[in-house]
Amino acid sequence: MAKQKKSFVPKARLIQILGEYLIKDATVGLLELIKNSYDADATVVSIEIYRLNQKDAKIIIRDNGSGMDDDTFLNKWMNPATGHKEKQKENRKRTELGRLPLGEKGVGRFATQQIGNHLKMISKVKTSQKELVADINWKLFEDHEKNLSEVEVEYIYESATEFKSNESGTILEISDLKSKRWTEADIKRVSNALKRMKSPFKGANDFEVTLQFFECPPEFEKYADLELTDILDKAHYKLFGLVDNNGVMQFEYDSNVPDIENSHREGEINLTLFGKKIEGRLSCGGFIINLHHYSKDAKLLQKSGIHKKDIEELSGVSVYRDGIRILPYGESGNDWLKLDNQRIQETGFIGNDTIIGMVEINQVENFALKDKTNREGLIENEEYHQFEKLIFNAVKFLNNEKKLDKPKKPKKVIKPEIEVAKKIDDMKAVISDVVSTVSKIPDERVQKSAEELRKAELQFDEIKNQVAQTVEEFETTNKQLLNLAGTGLAAERFTHEFARLVSGANASLERLKKQIDLANAKVKKEVDTIGGVLEALRNDIRLLGPMFYIKRVAKEKELNIRQIIDNTLLLQENALKKEGIDVAVEGETFTVTMREGSCMQVFNNLIDNSVYWLSRKSENDDKKIKIILDHKTNSIFVSDSGPGVISRYRDKIFEPFFSMKGEDGRGLGLYIIKEILQEKNWDVILVNQEDFTGLLKGASFKIIFTSGKD
Repeated sequence: MAKQKKSFVPKARLIQILGEYLIKDATVGLLELIKNSYDADATVVSIEIYRLNQKDAKIIIRDNGSGMDDDTFLNKWMNPATGHKEKQKENRKRTELGRLPLGEKGVGRFATQQIGNHLKMISKVKTSQKELVADINWKLFEDHEKNLSEVEVEYIYESATEFKSNESGTILEISDLKSKRWTEADIKRVSNALKRMKSPFKGANDFEVTLQFFECPPEFEKYADLELTDILDKAHYKLFGLVDNNGVMQFEYDSNVPDIENSHREGEINLTLFGKKIEGRLSCGGFIINLHHYSKDAKLLQKSGIHKKDIEELSGVSVYRDGIRILPYGESGNDWLKLDNQRIQETGFIGNDTIIGMVEINQVENFALKDKTNREGLIENEEYHQFEKLIFNAVKFLNNEKKLDKPKKPKKVIKPEIEVAKKIDDMKAVISDVVSTVSKIPDERVQKSAEELRKAELQFDEIKNQVAQTVEEFETTNKQLLNLAGTGLAAERFTHEFARLVSGANASLERLKKQIDLANAKVKKEVDTIGGVLEALRNDIRLLGPMFYIKRVAKEKELNIRQIIDNTLLLQENALKKEGIDVAVEGETFTVTMREGSCMQVFNNLIDNSVYWLSRKSENDDKKIKIILDHKTNSIFVSDSGPGVISRYRDKIFEPFFSMKGEDGRGLGLYIIKEILQEKNWDVILVNQEDFTGLLKGASFKIIFTSGKD
């Protein structure tokens, strides 16, 4: 029997599915229709809303675009998914106004079906004196029995009444609205979406949108104003950046905070080497970024003339293509960059509710960034993830830049020990006055009491010193506990339980050996493999143990510094192998007296940092770590061939919670190292390659195991 052929026969309800399932709601639908006007070279689009929440309510969208001739209507508009706009983009064929179409899939027109059941469309081209008038009852397409070809659309060409003879454009009159009850919140959402539809910076050339209400509830009228407030100009922190195809951002940074010195900085930063790691070759294309960040402090907002509600309405990072916004990025609650998650990890990080951001892309430079069919964002391909990480890294960069700004007038902070010392001095003065007075009384008992008071007076200076020392010790201890106790306790619990489980597993393995046939080569091989794994785990836990045991303060002892370094490198062995990093250790060893765990923590944090930054380099780059021991000065250099430290961050890297890493960066590693060493009056500093022989070109740290008194 010969093969037969059959074509798909779509049902009429396919139109209903396209409208209701590909267009999320009326707001998205209106924006899609406005984009169609943009594609038609319109310079003005008017949205008119009549008698909302009444039976005869309707929405009219008018534009002065190119309109539709007979061929466009019959062969393109009435023929969904022709792909003519996509071909136009691929061929870089621009309109008379120099635009490339925003649409490409040919389904945006069905947004009218999402808004209302009836559409009257009037369209005219400049070269014709007649208007095309089409009447579409979308309910007819809900018939489950009829095929799509059985439902016909009525249209007619008649003398122009809506457009003058030399005019062109399209009018969409949507009635029998799907939503019979529009709330103020619905209208506010439409207004905000239209307000933010155009980029306030680049924007679409010669393209304006207006919103008007007729015979609608009076509370809706205020939403006709689509002008943005001056909130962007009042931002406390601003970052403008031009990001090229390689991820290098030319930036300008400005701060304008009432209690902070105004700053202006400019330069360049490679966003691929800052923050989140980006895999593979960069292919998302360059873009423009504008970030505006606001302090949440109510007093600062008031001083800057900023209303919190304006930030709430506009907060988030929006994306614009050729000046027109892509939903849902930047919508209320749409934290697509996961900034709030980072704020949990990194104290003081910029939250999604404190930033108003605009990212500008275009269809030529960013061709791989394509819309999802349902108009809800971009397809999450490899290029999208690169794009997302670059923007996050730009926010991270802004977050670090604001930390460099300094207060205008340092606030006078009275430390507890100063307050106590003042009280003691006051008491001392009172006693001195008493002694001076009673000394004049010729009574033996009084003179004896005065002598005792003099002794007490002499003790006050000693008490002052003890108070200052006690307060300082308390603050230091408290600070260390806050930063380290949680991690330390969790890690100790893990090492203790892990060691117990490994020990139990090893005992079970020994019992198992006595019950199985070890003469079988395959069985013996498997048993030996398990034994080897358990031994490796036991070694790892042995190395970790000293770093995290905190139930009692470990005793100081004399440590061979080379042995500590070797143990730390064993701990990092897997990471070093995975990243293909070569490690060289040079110089003669020496000994230091300190707690073993603290010493290992110093080297582990430094090597861990080097591994992280070297992992950002390509496989073709040299990845090296060099550790140089100088026994003559009791110093050690830890140097790598990574990207190094940005010059203006050199003074910040040892401060708590300052980090250049991505979501994994807590900004505590170098701070902890500094704290550990300064407890012994030792130090760690960032050094320059040219100042010492043998250092690599990346980041180099010098650990100094001597105090200034030694």
